[in-house]
Amino acid sequence: MSAPKVQLNVQSHVYDLSELDAGVSCAYIPLIYYYPNTDGHDGFMQTELLQRALYAVIEEYPMLVGNVRQAGPGKLQLVVDGSNPRLPSWREVQSPLEFSQIEAGRFDPQLLPTGALIADVFYVGSNWAVSPEMADIRLTRFKNNSGVALAISICHAIFDGFACDRFIQRWASICRDLTTNTTPGSIPDDVTHDRAVIDQLVPYPQEPLLDVLLKMYIPGSYLSRFVAWASPETRNWVLRTLNVSSDISAACFYISQTTVDSLRRSIKDILATSERISDNDVLIALLMIGYAPSALAQRDHDSAGVLGWLTSTLKHPFIKKHNHFAMLEAADIRPRISDDRIVKYTGNCPIAIMMRHPVELLQMPPSLEILAHLALSVRTATNGLTDEYIAQIIHGGNTETDMYIRPLICKIGVPERLIATNFGRFGLYKTDFGWNIPAYVGTLNAKLPKAVAIFPSHPSDGGYYFNISEHAGILQRMRANTFWAKYTESIY
Repeated sequence: MSAPKVQLNVQSHVYDLSELDAGVSCAYIPLIYYYPNTDGHDGFMQTELLQRALYAVIEEYPMLVGNVRQAGPGKLQLVVDGSNPRLPSWREVQSPLEFSQIEAGRFDPQLLPTGALIADVFYVGSNWAVSPEMADIRLTRFKNNSGVALAISICHAIFDGFACDRFIQRWASICRDLTTNTTPGSIPDDVTHDRAVIDQLVPYPQEPLLDVLLKMYIPGSYLSRFVAWASPETRNWVLRTLNVSSDISAACFYISQTTVDSLRRSIKDILATSERISDNDVLIALLMIGYAPSALAQRDHDSAGVLGWLTSTLKHPFIKKHNHFAMLEAADIRPRISDDRIVKYTGNCPIAIMMRHPVELLQMPPSLEILAHLALSVRTATNGLTDEYIAQIIHGGNTETDMYIRPLICKIGVPERLIATNFGRFGLYKTDFGWNIPAYVGTLNAKLPKAVAIFPSHPSDGGYYFNISEHAGILQRMRANTFWAKYTESIY
């Protein structure tokens, strides 16, 4: 089922996207909300109400009906044509399974029917020569009206995770009003889409690039310069082709809140410090212990012998062997800027913080002492997110036109590197469209290597899920890692 033609009150506008927007413009944020029909409502999650609420919220978030275009080397724009808005793609599919069967399968995305999800994070739509819609929405209805899965994929160029969650919460709020025959509130969401806000609030750096940033910024290549020069349609097609052709599998691991709390107490006892250690510090540190040795062992296995060396060189001609493992994490700058405008801002605000550790350390037999050392490094890096660091991250990538695309082109296959995003700070389980909160919120099997999405579990039990896409050999080694397996449960 496709979205019907509707009349929207949307003004034409051209938004100049920021460097942070450009850096993630090729990807989509894919979220899946699973809702059980526990009360047996005949009109459960009605399409007509969901779409009415969606079109209402689009008038407050007009970038959802725009189109990304190249505005020059290294510059992107989002163009909204008020006379011809590009509505989000809407599709509905029917599953032969009951919701209880999906729940018993731990919400593995592979249980969803064909067409229930976009193919991967590099979404190209139905026609690679045409820029895809800014939002793709797919509603899967389970057998006997037992529940639904609502898959929402938003172009990362227009929203980051914070803004995406805010948009979805607003959509749900309007839909709740409609389910009770209440006129949606006339006061629109107080947001700003003007990318100039970032330049106004974050001054240009006063010092040369910090050493840690120089390690993030890498030399470009002919491929990165071509992809930066190409149109958004061609860029997404190239990245999608490279990603689909790679041998990537997906896995999900669970850690309980009780385990996280126990590990935090052990870490604080070992460190003998009053320094705050957050859930996130524990999760990222444990992730390094579970992932890094597996990736490094797979690297050595793949490059063994003359044939292995030749194959690795041909597959990754721009990659050299590193003696440090780089753990990167997306950190939102909004809490670190004291200005109301940044809270209302919907553009991309996450920047990368990096922890670098010698390969030899992570190849040692894992222990709580090493975990404590790693957790402290995460806390130190987080505390080091100063105004100057933020300024250098945001403006440091302006020097060369292909800078924003280099991590995807040249770093995606680096064995000694991983980036994580924690969705725990968002209100995922507050998303009530009028029929109760979701039973589970997760993501698709993105098939994007070197990236991990951490999701909170349902509030009734607490804990977190690690969603990892990687080569099968690395995932197999992670499952065999006794330290990792001691504290996590393999879901799929």
